[in-house]
Amino acid sequence: MLNPILLALALASAPATATIDPVPTAWQTPAEASDYTRTPRLDETLEWFEHLARISPLVHVDSFGTSPQGRTMPLVIVATGSEFDAETARDSGKEVVLIQAAIHAGENEGKDALMALVRDIAVHGRHHDLLEHVVLVLLPVFNVDGHERFSPYGRINQNGPEEMGWRVTANNLNLNRDFAKADTPEMQAWLRLWNAWRPDLLVDMHNTNGADYQYALTWAFERAGNLHPAVAAWQEDRFNGRIAPAMAAQGWPLFTYVMMTDRDDIRAGLLEWASSPRYSTGFAAVENRAGLLLETHMLKDFRTRTQVNEAMLLELLKALAHEPGSLREAVRRADAETVARAGRADAALDVAFRTTDETRDVEFLGYEYTTRESELSGGTWVTYDQDSPRTFRIPMRDRFEVTRRVALPAAYLVPAEWSAVIERLEFHDIAIERIASGGEVEAGVYRFQDVTFSPRPVEGRQVVTGFNAALAVERRQVPAGSVLVRLDQPKANTAVHLLEPEAPDSLLYWGLFNAIFEDKEYTEPRVMEAMAREMLAADPALRAEFEQRREDPEFAGDPRAILRFFYQRTPFFDDALNRYPVLRLDAAAAASLTGE
Repeated sequence: MLNPILLALALASAPATATIDPVPTAWQTPAEASDYTRTPRLDETLEWFEHLARISPLVHVDSFGTSPQGRTMPLVIVATGSEFDAETARDSGKEVVLIQAAIHAGENEGKDALMALVRDIAVHGRHHDLLEHVVLVLLPVFNVDGHERFSPYGRINQNGPEEMGWRVTANNLNLNRDFAKADTPEMQAWLRLWNAWRPDLLVDMHNTNGADYQYALTWAFERAGNLHPAVAAWQEDRFNGRIAPAMAAQGWPLFTYVMMTDRDDIRAGLLEWASSPRYSTGFAAVENRAGLLLETHMLKDFRTRTQVNEAMLLELLKALAHEPGSLREAVRRADAETVARAGRADAALDVAFRTTDETRDVEFLGYEYTTRESELSGGTWVTYDQDSPRTFRIPMRDRFEVTRRVALPAAYLVPAEWSAVIERLEFHDIAIERIASGGEVEAGVYRFQDVTFSPRPVEGRQVVTGFNAALAVERRQVPAGSVLVRLDQPKANTAVHLLEPEAPDSLLYWGLFNAIFEDKEYTEPRVMEAMAREMLAADPALRAEFEQRREDPEFAGDPRAILRFFYQRTPFFDDALNRYPVLRLDAAAAASLTGE
């Protein structure tokens, strides 16, 4: 805790520039003051930043929303000028960096590192030169309700502090699965912040689970085709080219955040993957923004985890100070080329990727380990010997291939009745146009077969796990109030990921269209038995098709399937069943609806 007497003295005597160094104990973070045994609660964290804002013109504290349990979601802006609002920051030409911590609120050391960083800037006057061309937008605690589910039992795998928050929100939802679907009030508030500030770089601070190894910090940034090449090149130069060597020189070697191909045997190899937009870095990629995931190691002590984050943030500021404006230029190029793509006849977007089987050998700093058969569970378990560091040379799979490429229409049309879908588009600030009057239009229409669903909820939703889709051109009626989503806009990639059914985080995948897969009308056997006979007598081709189907014993032995075969071929069958309501329009069709 801050010493209130020393704090009052520091506040009273601090000049406007706040370049003095107050009594050190007065400005120790709660983590530092406790010798890294505790992390502060939400109110204490907010109080810390508010004190900093009182003595320093570089710090501004605000809120970006209110949680479902009524808590303030704190926002801290750090700038050398007066760029404390989104419009001023954009007009300044400075690069905007959004750094968020405690999205998983038991993984708290990012918050403590941000407290120390802002203290060093505001009180000790350090790093001002690194902020000359950068505005920092900081969320020290994103998941505020989860943060206040405070106890010693929030992270069974984690080495300190004594108490911490909980992984998910009060509604038991994982915010780092919600960037695309935006179900939670917290994420809806975050999207308003994101769309107002339009940061050039998103940094998301976490703590791992999994294997034991020597690295205090691993990281991830998108390298597959889900990120524009100009932004990807900037990331490669700054992150691998500058930050990684600088961190290694300080005794903080870095490695890519990976999965083991065999959870019991690291020698079997490592696997990298491309993130979809449910995750922070995957979302930043489809938004044409740089993204960096930081994962401190769960078994390192709280001091180490906090201090490696502090070192990383400082090196990040140094990397941004090299050729200032270059990231913003890459982002602008990405946005401009996304808009221009809509005018090409061959416009397409790669939306899904997989890691190939190709490997390369890498050196990995691990520990000796033993895999044992468990007499308790009957499974296997691994024990690591931290007194026996080892450098392993093991295979790494980090090459990607496209598994789904979407040929793009000029626009999508979402019918007015799908208000929850339209609301998601608005959350993402995707440009839409309301159709004033209805009409008929020729459009691409998906129809689905063999649809499967998750047997258990995924993030509170019954998701669509598989289907076969056929795309055909049909004449469809468009009701007034429907929305047109043109793809000549910077947000086009996000729109495609939400509205193309086969995109990995489409709104169809997340269950927002599940009603289209439900039968709502049916036929009685007494009606269908008679009608089927009439149909067979009148249509020799239908009889031939039916006889062929009856060669399948399963079909032939199922009276309900047989009668449904005929029902589906009557005009009474629901034409809207399994039909995707979102239409794909070419430029002429889109223009016909807007009177152009």
